Amino acid sequence: MIARSQTLDRHAEALRTAFAECRAHTLSLFDDIDDTLFRTQPDPGFSPVGWHLGHIALTEGLWLLHDSAGLDLPYPEYADYFHAERLAKPLRRGVPGKEAVLDYGEAMRAALFRRLDVAPLDDPIELRRWHFVLQHEAMHDETITFLRTLLGARPEAPGGPPSSRPPGEAMVEVPAGSVLMGSADPAAMDNERARQAVDVRAFRIDVYPVTQADFTDFMTEDGYGRAECWSDAGWAWLEASGIERRPLHWREGCTDHPVSGVSLHEAEAYARWAGKRLPSEAEWERAAAASLDGADDTPHPWGREAPGAERANFGNGVHGTTSVTAQPGGRSAAGCLDMLGNVWEWTATEFHPFPGFEPWPYRGYSEAWFDGRHRVLKGGSWASPRWLLRRSFRNFYEHDVRQILAGFRCAADA
Repeated sequence: MIARSQTLDRHAEALRTAFAECRAHTLSLFDDIDDTLFRTQPDPGFSPVGWHLGHIALTEGLWLLHDSAGLDLPYPEYADYFHAERLAKPLRRGVPGKEAVLDYGEAMRAALFRRLDVAPLDDPIELRRWHFVLQHEAMHDETITFLRTLLGARPEAPGGPPSSRPPGEAMVEVPAGSVLMGSADPAAMDNERARQAVDVRAFRIDVYPVTQADFTDFMTEDGYGRAECWSDAGWAWLEASGIERRPLHWREGCTDHPVSGVSLHEAEAYARWAGKRLPSEAEWERAAAASLDGADDTPHPWGREAPGAERANFGNGVHGTTSVTAQPGGRSAAGCLDMLGNVWEWTATEFHPFPGFEPWPYRGYSEAWFDGRHRVLKGGSWASPRWLLRRSFRNFYEHDVRQILAGFRCAADA
């Protein structure tokens, strides 16, 4: 066997460290989950948490062992059960026991690291595969986290003392200009490609995400009962859904925390009630940039430095939301805070392909959802692992989903 270059060895070591860090985080989410919760389906639209753990293992085996290297996978009897396209969600309740699935994951990971020692990481497609699989696990970690909240396991950390709205100007004006959207990084998903410069007219945007104090005013003024605040689709959803008329992940006493657990319909209704609107994806990205000169390609509102606790609330660091003023180091060039972490933010942009889009690594990851029924969310949440924390990352959900850790901020014309 020919020895690999030092550069490839460094790539391999960085990936090994990242995969090990991500897996440690994944397993920590199951410390207090017994076999009953492991198999429980907390919502008809989502799989049991135990299924997600097995799916993570199968996916890394399929993409990095079987498809990339032609290797046989351990536990072939699980191949259909944990495959997203081969088993409908209502049939996923019969998850094998927790210990069996943990053993499955350990066997797959051992084979994965053996492959990493010889993987051709100088091949751009191979390198993209490894980054895709790492982020796939990170995305499922976030799903597992909010499913845990629905199951009642390890509730969010208690909030701080009641407080008033955050101090300072409510909105900032962002001048007209361009913004570089998308990414050419090996970690970029297919829907982030290709990079493009987009012109944006001047607009105003909230410095902070909408807080629980702000949303309390909407509820107090009967925002949930005023049809004029809602789109026709939103009002029909509200009347048919039977939801409790407040955000799903409401936290008593956390008045300066962002609203979490709202559907797109609720976000739009609040914005209309407030005389504002949701920002477009391009507006959001320009407001989240580290520079307003239009050529900024850095991944974070503060530049290229890695995320840290002083800049963003992410990665389950505090098991819940924090005050929107708690991370002053995360301020963008436009003056906005909490653009990454705390809560995902709904935008006014339907999920769509960028010019030059090519589906990868399979058509079902993004292309299947360019259907006009999914809206772009930006920024990550308190549960998002660091590998998802970049301003180009595009999350997407249907308009009526409110189980996710999503809030919003408002915008307006200049």
